Amino acid sequence: MWTRKAALMLTSGISLILVGMMISNFQLMIAGLTFISFLAINGWVSGHSDLEITRTINGTETTMANVYKGDDVIVELTISNNSYRRTQQLEVFDNVPHEMKMRQGINQMRMNLGPGQSTRIKYRVRCPLRGHYTLGPVSVRYRNAFNLFANESKVQDRTDITVFPQVREIEEALLRSDVPKMYTGATTLKTPGPGMEFYSLREYLPGDAFRSINWKAFAKTGDLMVNERERDAVSDIILIVDGRAVSETGPVSRNALVYSTRAAASLARYFLSRRDSVGLIVYGDEVVSVDRDTGKKQLYVLLTKLAGAMARGNIPLQVGVNRILPHINKGSPIIILSPLEGDLSLIHISEPTRRYAISYAVVCVKK
Repeated sequence: MWTRKAALMLTSGISLILVGMMISNFQLMIAGLTFISFLAINGWVSGHSDLEITRTINGTETTMANVYKGDDVIVELTISNNSYRRTQQLEVFDNVPHEMKMRQGINQMRMNLGPGQSTRIKYRVRCPLRGHYTLGPVSVRYRNAFNLFANESKVQDRTDITVFPQVREIEEALLRSDVPKMYTGATTLKTPGPGMEFYSLREYLPGDAFRSINWKAFAKTGDLMVNERERDAVSDIILIVDGRAVSETGPVSRNALVYSTRAAASLARYFLSRRDSVGLIVYGDEVVSVDRDTGKKQLYVLLTKLAGAMARGNIPLQVGVNRILPHINKGSPIIILSPLEGDLSLIHISEPTRRYAISYAVVCVKK
């Protein structure tokens, strides 16, 4: 690629030759030929070299990274010249998504590396919006010694960054299934309830099962005492997020979908830490579902789905409810996160919930 300097020199050389021919001035013609010859010689000189570029995210060399909304990411590029000759003037630019905000440093540099030399570019960016983003590729531009020619290329070194919704701490949510779910190999919840492992002793109350009486404690104290067990049950909790186009009305960082995903992420982490089973439904132009499960892996799956939730379409809530009703247990709590705008089907969800004896809560997320 020619630079402006090269184009100006070529134009000047041709002009001198033409003017010299018109006025029969050999000196002008020789000067014009000198300019053109200088351009031709520079065009043969190549500034390419064997570059190696690696990227680290927060000190770790990886192709994928997960952060939460509002977190900072430290990016470091290492550029090494593996050839046996010096690079000519070199410009390196790391492509950063425009949704990320530069906090410190700069993502480009001009350099001239000798054989075996290396340098680093370090900068910090903030992730103010949830979603899936990609750092890279790295754009490299070579310029020759006289800045007459430039050659651009891209190094396909990409790093995928998933920005999870912001998670807030929840102190207590008094929400449990009316019908506890029992299954083989259940993990004890360190709370009294139906189970196998011993939890504590308490005084006998009218209505307690006769077989739960601890006769050894009765023999020692003379008072009727009852064994309590650690609860082995988990609750099936379903989170429904409104992802219709209307939920994106307002500022990009403060709209109903942002608040809904933040609330869903916070509730999911709280219920999973309580060892409940959590599922997710996001409806907009289609219904996206995540099956109920427990553990840290399920939290990662839920946060990834919430990070990629886009506001589009106008599917009514009734469609999402009909999708999950045949697959959940009776008495399972359902939490609906929606701005409650333009969806008349919300009025009619009481009938199927009454039929399946499901408790549900509708959270109005204001813009």
